[in-house]
Amino acid sequence: MTRIGQDTGSIEVFTFREGALSALGHDLRLRVSRFDIDLLADSVSARVEASSLRVVGAMRGGNPADGTLSDRDKADIERNCARDVLEAQKFAEATFVSSEVKQIEGGWSVRGTLTIHGVAHEGTFHVQRKDGRAIARIDVDIRSFRMKPYSAMLGALRVKPQVLVVVETPAPGGG
Repeated sequence: MTRIGQDTGSIEVFTFREGALSALGHDLRLRVSRFDIDLLADSVSARVEASSLRVVGAMRGGNPADGTLSDRDKADIERNCARDVLEAQKFAEATFVSSEVKQIEGGWSVRGTLTIHGVAHEGTFHVQRKDGRAIARIDVDIRSFRMKPYSAMLGALRVKPQVLVVVETPAPGGG
C-alpha cells in the first residue's frame, strides 16, 4: 500500500461566485491541509479533515490574483467554510472509497462512494497520468451533499454550488 498525504500530494477546491453583486466577491482557490490517500493495486481510499480547508488565494479569470485577500479575509473565509458550509464540528471527515479502478488510455477510471457532510453518493471520475503525476478533476455540486453554498448581502453575492476539486498525487508506478 502507498499512503499519500499533504507532503507528496494535494487536494485543491476551486469556488466560483455568482449573483448581482458578484463583482464584489472573489473566485477562490482552497487547499486541504490534512488528508490521507491510500493506494493499492486495484483500489483507492481517501480521508479528508473537513476543518483543514485553507485559502490559497483569490482567482481572477482562472489565474491567481495575488494580494487580493488580507490575512483577515482568509481567516474569515476559512471559518465560514468550516462552520457554516461544511459544519466540520458535526461532520469532521469527508471520505472516498473506490469500488472499481480500471486502467484506461492515459490514466484510470475510478468508481466509488464519496461521503461529505454525512451524505454518500456513488460516482465515477477519471484520473489523468501526466509527467509522473496522477491528476483528477472532479466537479461536485455541494447541494447534493445537503450543504448550503455561502451567500452574503441578502443573496446578491453567492458562491456557486458547483465546485471543482483537483487531486494530484505521484502516479502509481512512476511516469
